[in-house]
Amino acid sequence: MLAVSGGVDSMALLGASASWPGAQVASLDHGLRPEAAGEVELVRAQAVARGLPFHTEKLVVDRSSGVEAGARAARYGALAAIARREGLRFIATAHTATDQAETVVMRLTRGSALAGAAGIVRRRDDGVVRPLLFASRADTERFVRTAGLPFVEDPMNADPAHLRVRVRSEVLPALVSAVGLHAIAGLARFAEVAAEDDAWLEAEATVALARCRGSSGLDRLALASLGAPIRRRVLARWLASNDVPLDAHHLHDALVAIDEERTVTLPGDRLLHVKQGSLTISTAPARLHGTSSSEHGRRQGD
Repeated sequence: MLAVSGGVDSMALLGASASWPGAQVASLDHGLRPEAAGEVELVRAQAVARGLPFHTEKLVVDRSSGVEAGARAARYGALAAIARREGLRFIATAHTATDQAETVVMRLTRGSALAGAAGIVRRRDDGVVRPLLFASRADTERFVRTAGLPFVEDPMNADPAHLRVRVRSEVLPALVSAVGLHAIAGLARFAEVAAEDDAWLEAEATVALARCRGSSGLDRLALASLGAPIRRRVLARWLASNDVPLDAHHLHDALVAIDEERTVTLPGDRLLHVKQGSLTISTAPARLHGTSSSEHGRRQGD
């Protein structure tokens, strides 16, 4: 199934993929702009002209976690439901190498690990595929203009309130100016290699976690013997399996505590104990609730 919004990238996807055996088209109205209904009708007309089955829904977006996140969750949920109903294995979206470059830049500035640097994956486990990751936005624009395909401009894509828009309009042009047009392809290639490396490390971490498990927790020496990339993944997985929510900062605190053989407070009022060669988890006493990990770590180490 082709997910088509009516924008230049998705219309390129429609134009290039209409001949796929069993291709169908879905276009969704998020209910965020009055123009969206007309954009859905534009996509419908293009699908019908090509003899492709067409599907649409008007979505209700949960804005509690932000409009963009809510719209994304509603969109993929609706696409998955349509695909199941129609017996379709794949959902193709129109992400390009330019989208990939933007994503990599944003995640690197947040200090993302390798998994974050992997950016937009070519194929997800839930059947979402991105067949246009080889092409830049300039390529899709050239394709739709040459093919005479209509497309619409989403005003949100020009709103500097969004970080992605600022990266698109300011950061990437500066990179291209300084490095050359190959900067976009280079970032996209980096993301692809990062995804391959991350997948291999995750597989290694699965095996290593099994080796490090003890009778009551993790074996400290077995964990310490691992290379740093695997050790971080093993610890993160084990903490997650114990319902400990954590980010890169808290994972670093935990690794330091392991090196120093002391107890540290982690999110969710959980204590990580490192003693007698083992790592164990417990719930912090009420008097310690709300204490930051670094503050409690100093008290334990005094």
